[in-house]
Amino acid sequence: MKLNTNSILILFGVVAFVIMACFPVTLFAMPLLEPSRSNANNASATVQAIVTQTMAAVTQTAPTFTPVPATATPVPPTRTPVPTAVSYCDWAMFIRDVTIPDGTILSPGEVFTKTWRLQNRGTCQWTPDYMLVYTGGDPMGSTTAVRLPGYVGPGQTVDVSVTLTGPASAGSYTGYWMLRNPSGALFGVGSKANEAFYVVIRTKENLPYGTVTGKLSFPSEFIPAMRVVLFSLKDGKAYFVDTARGQGAYSINVPTGTYYVVSYPYEGTPGHTGQVDSYTLGGGPFAGGYTKMVPCGLTVGCEDHTLLSVAIAAGQTVAADPGDWYASVGTFPQMPNP
Repeated sequence: MKLNTNSILILFGVVAFVIMACFPVTLFAMPLLEPSRSNANNASATVQAIVTQTMAAVTQTAPTFTPVPATATPVPPTRTPVPTAVSYCDWAMFIRDVTIPDGTILSPGEVFTKTWRLQNRGTCQWTPDYMLVYTGGDPMGSTTAVRLPGYVGPGQTVDVSVTLTGPASAGSYTGYWMLRNPSGALFGVGSKANEAFYVVIRTKENLPYGTVTGKLSFPSEFIPAMRVVLFSLKDGKAYFVDTARGQGAYSINVPTGTYYVVSYPYEGTPGHTGQVDSYTLGGGPFAGGYTKMVPCGLTVGCEDHTLLSVAIAAGQTVAADPGDWYASVGTFPQMPNP
């Protein structure tokens, strides 16, 4: 289709009219929309500015945190209580019996001197005005107090002695003694300086005595220490003497009477003697006896392990060798051990 000039003009006119119709709306709408967009932008900017200022303020006013290294808290050591050393002005320590060991056998009425060795364990010096005094137990004579022999400083030792008398009747007796200072206060030994030291004796019956001696043997290359015992068939008592290793003989004084003689391996104090008031026949340990095997010669043909009795008269010395070590255990009496 051919467009003429009039048609072109009409077309342009319509287009222009449409354009003109739309332009006023755009022109008037844009000013109305711009403030809203500007306000939104301004509000956003304002919020951002406030946040920024707040963060800055917080950053400036917040305290700076400096890490502190961990420090180990020291634990105080546990203190173990140390016992306080106890001491006393007057205090004694028993060292040993110089004479008359405990259990010494004496005759009735026998006069003897008892000596103790003591140490001054206290802090005060002892003088001759200090006394050894009887405090109890069995009286042994009329002496009840004796002065110390001299001055005794702390740590020094002294021998203190008293003369006593054995009681008239047979038996066992114990006397207790302590020290006394010039003020009259008693003191002694022990952890609190209040314990007595003592003398212990035994008085025997004043009977006539005889002596038994003999050779010692043992089924080995050496002779051990032994206890040789004489069992009285008269009064049921037993008397003994201890021997040393390698000792080949013994000797003991006993009241007159009749005895069995038996030797036992035993580590005692060589030369120590004593007695017991009773014993048990049979059931004893490995031992050597004075049996019928001994006078028979201890040969193969000798098989009788019966103990032989030995009779002791006053002033008499009798030999008895307890050499039969081949009897079964339990054949001989039990060994007394006071």
